[in-house]
Amino acid sequence: MNGKRSRDGPQTDRPRKAPRRVEQVEEVSPVRVDSASELRRLLHFRQDDVHGLRTGQATLKAFLDPIANQKSSEQDPERGQKLAILRECFEQESSDLLQTWSFAAQTDNERLVTATTSNLALLLRTFSGLLDFREHGLTLARSLLQREQLKLFYRGLSAESHKENLISPCLRILTEIVSFDGGALASQVFRFQDSTFNSKFLDRNLRLYKSNGEEDRRKASVRTNTVRYILAHLRYQDVDNKVSLLNIRSVFRNLVENIRNDPPEVLQDILKTIEASVLKNDEIPRKLKSSLFSERALTSVVDGVRGLPEDSEFAATAWTFLLRICTNPDLGVQLPSSWYPPSKDKSKEDLDYSRNHTETADVRNIIISKFVQHLRPHSDLRERELLISIFKATPELVADYLRQASSRLSLQPKLTNTWIGYASLMYSIIETPVPAFFGMSNYRSIPPEADVILENIIPSTLSADVLTRCLNQQSGLITFFALRILVIALEKVKTVYENLSTAAQEYHSYEALASSLEFQVAKRLPAFKDVANTYRTLAKYDETKMSQEAAAHAMSLYRQVIPEVVTEESDVANHVASVLEVLQKPELPEEERALLELQLTHLLNLAQNSLNMQWWQRQGKLAYSPFVTILKLHLQSSSSSAASQKLRDLLASIAYEEGVLQSSTHLSAIDALFASLEPSKHWEANLETWNFLDDCFGRLHKKPIKYLDDLDGMIRPSEKGSRITEVSLLTLVMLEQVPFTSRLTEGDRDNVLNWCLRFVKALQNIGESEKIVSMLEKQIKSQTFSRSKAKLRDIQPRQNTSSEQSETSGAQPNADFDGSKNESRNERGLQVEYQVAPKESAKHPELSRYKRQDLGEIVQDGLLDSLMLCLCSEYPEIRRQGASALQDMMSKLETSDAEYKDQLWLLIGDLLETTSSTIEDRALPYMAGALAVASRKVLIDPTHLLFPLVNKYLLKDPYWNVSKLPDYFLRKTLLETSGEDDQFWPQIEWVLAFLVDGIRTSEDVLPLRHRNALERILLLVHSPTVTAKVTSLVLQLVHRVCSVGSSTILTTNSGLDTWLAGLESLPRKISASSLEALIKVVADTTEKYRVDQWKGTRGKLESLKPKASDGVVSPTR
Repeated sequence: MNGKRSRDGPQTDRPRKAPRRVEQVEEVSPVRVDSASELRRLLHFRQDDVHGLRTGQATLKAFLDPIANQKSSEQDPERGQKLAILRECFEQESSDLLQTWSFAAQTDNERLVTATTSNLALLLRTFSGLLDFREHGLTLARSLLQREQLKLFYRGLSAESHKENLISPCLRILTEIVSFDGGALASQVFRFQDSTFNSKFLDRNLRLYKSNGEEDRRKASVRTNTVRYILAHLRYQDVDNKVSLLNIRSVFRNLVENIRNDPPEVLQDILKTIEASVLKNDEIPRKLKSSLFSERALTSVVDGVRGLPEDSEFAATAWTFLLRICTNPDLGVQLPSSWYPPSKDKSKEDLDYSRNHTETADVRNIIISKFVQHLRPHSDLRERELLISIFKATPELVADYLRQASSRLSLQPKLTNTWIGYASLMYSIIETPVPAFFGMSNYRSIPPEADVILENIIPSTLSADVLTRCLNQQSGLITFFALRILVIALEKVKTVYENLSTAAQEYHSYEALASSLEFQVAKRLPAFKDVANTYRTLAKYDETKMSQEAAAHAMSLYRQVIPEVVTEESDVANHVASVLEVLQKPELPEEERALLELQLTHLLNLAQNSLNMQWWQRQGKLAYSPFVTILKLHLQSSSSSAASQKLRDLLASIAYEEGVLQSSTHLSAIDALFASLEPSKHWEANLETWNFLDDCFGRLHKKPIKYLDDLDGMIRPSEKGSRITEVSLLTLVMLEQVPFTSRLTEGDRDNVLNWCLRFVKALQNIGESEKIVSMLEKQIKSQTFSRSKAKLRDIQPRQNTSSEQSETSGAQPNADFDGSKNESRNERGLQVEYQVAPKESAKHPELSRYKRQDLGEIVQDGLLDSLMLCLCSEYPEIRRQGASALQDMMSKLETSDAEYKDQLWLLIGDLLETTSSTIEDRALPYMAGALAVASRKVLIDPTHLLFPLVNKYLLKDPYWNVSKLPDYFLRKTLLETSGEDDQFWPQIEWVLAFLVDGIRTSEDVLPLRHRNALERILLLVHSPTVTAKVTSLVLQLVHRVCSVGSSTILTTNSGLDTWLAGLESLPRKISASSLEALIKVVADTTEKYRVDQWKGTRGKLESLKPKASDGVVSPTR
């Protein structure tokens, strides 16, 4: 018969299928234990009693759990008894547990295997938390590393992937062994890596994570346990074992590239451990560090924290880690870069490149370049901050990122969240500063590529067409974004031009780039007329002052940065008048007033170059001319406001250019005008005073020739020349107009004449032509009026915006203002920055770092300087290591083909010879170390002006007499004729620089006393041709000598007090703040008792002592 047989039919010969067997496993319950003997009996291995073995394991787990997991805040009254039972039970080797594990594995009793291995891990964790059980734990751990147990580990770790209950306990045991007692057995665990750290099963286990949601902390996944095991190795292995670990690339690739699947706390643990134990360890090679984090690994970190809240501790750790690893070269991923493409020849920094322009740039930081493309900076603020920080640390990536992302960075104007995000991102990118020397250590012989510079200033995504569309949008927000981008782009262009101009002083190739760059910048920006139309529209229809200020700022920068494209005359006069009208409203809010004042400064910058601007004629609804209105506005505004100083400078510039006020005296006439108009408690300029001043300016503007002729008639022929420049034409107009004040009311007349008298006294104080001012004063006093008791403040220079202004009576016509005059003059003098002597660092990474770098990097990057300064260390061990490192350097130099190898070999040899006999007893003086560092910079550059002198000294004697170093170099530079006239002061600057650097302690001052070297240095500042750099270095040297505790010696041996008193009359003036700082450190560090004793004997010889000016070194170079 065909078909299936019926189940109800008769039985055939075929046997029926056996029923599925379901193994019934009896659950076991723990037994209460009151003594060690009971616990030992339950754990005793009995091969024929599996149930008893399981009961023993359950009992042990229940017994250990409260001990191992008890929190410090919890109190367990039975804890002491339990610890006593535990100590007695495991006094001997715990072979029963190991036998049970072996038996369970042989019989494939997975439940018993799981229970036993879990208890072993729990037991080790318990022992590790109890100091008294240290030996018990070490004994158990060593037993677990025997051959039989290692086989069980291998079997458990390589179990089938779904048997988590067999894999995880083995990982926990090994983790506890590695971390036990601070890693005492970590190296032994790694020694058996075939069984304990086999990449075959670790790779697989690192991929066994729970994908169905968050994992239970009490039941971690296999990946989590594997991660903890690997991290324990990184924490506790020595450097050699760590290097061997890191060479197992597949394990660590799986560790970091799957980090996105880890719980936040595990992710945090991974990043912290890797950073502390690997990346910050200077002994681990950079190559291994960089191999840890590929772009996939960095991307995995970002994916792992993207969904976390912003205030999450785990997210903060991850973003901080990414910031450090992507911006710190020492951590192994980021490489220093610049706006130049990377060199194929590592020995060359100057590149004669001719690269085909492709979509991707030629970059060194390939890993970070690929990683940043994965970021979403337009939608996530944290990712934007990370990206901008990377761009600041790695300038080469800006152009590379923009080229790769150009297809998705759409900035066609459309008011959406995406567009706002992209616009904000573009603003932040353009705002990144221009790197110093374009990212190099100094300017190269050829400039960076124009395309790279342009991408950093105005990315190609922001074309002129796109920006013009944004300016013409109805949305104020889009227009504002476009204006702000224009402003920062033009400011960045200005900075680039400054750098190119500085570099062009050395290399002419930068001049050609600057001229071509201006044309290319103009092509990427909207036309000036479009920006002007935008400002006109905003001023007419939009009351948002921020947008108006941005538009005015953009127009001003067009005029400053790319004036060739500004071909249209904007109606700036009406704009200035409109802003001034609004500013005169008394009810204007402070925030709005500040924005309007800034807007005014931008418009005034434009107006200075505008032919249509009428400074001295009233316009619109203004009560006075624009100049007087701005003057009044400036005096009424806060001196601390952002626009105050700008307005002050603009007024001064206009007054000088129009010839209204003179600027020949040290304190100019505009400063006197400001001082005379400032209100006080007794006097304030009223409406008629402002009208009188405005009228005088107007008359001078209409008939300047008349007043110039009047001036010629007043000055005798013998006085013409320089004295005529010290006359302000405004005084001649006032001399003519003062008699007409009689037409005013008595109160108005008194106010006007009081101001005139204040202005006269201010002009006298600044030293304006005495004849003209005296005539004006007589004219004023001939008028009958009530003189005010108002006080005239000390006149301050325009650069000084201090609010502390002393007042001096204006009632004394011959008041002495020399004190304030000298103070202002000194404040405008040379500013000197003092620095205390640096202290020796506790760490010397250069002693190991030089082994991983080639000779060129060691010499060029200054690592050789650090090695030479190790000989000056206060620690004998550091000095010995430094000497050994320098000997290695000499060996490298012998086999090198560098041009400077012979000179550097000789320098290092002299240094080692100088310190060879004293290296164990005392450190090499820092004076010698500083000379070695300065000489290294000279020897690698044969064109250096000190190259012959330094070589001559090195050949003179292999042993340096440190006490004679200052005298030798001062004698050679001061007394011997140099090759060229303009080399005199630069040579002295070099000597002074290394002398300042060489003073770290009071003992370093002793060589300066040899043959009066210090006295010769102090006299340098009195030379009429002394440079600012030499003066600054001399003052820094005195400050350094005093700060190390030698000011008393300097006073008694070199007459420091007399020298300080003579600083005010130097040919090159020094600022008051710099002098005060120097005098303060002298006063604070001088032993007054000894100085007073010295002064008592000094008085008898004072008349015999030469003055400081008698011995001045006055070279005629």
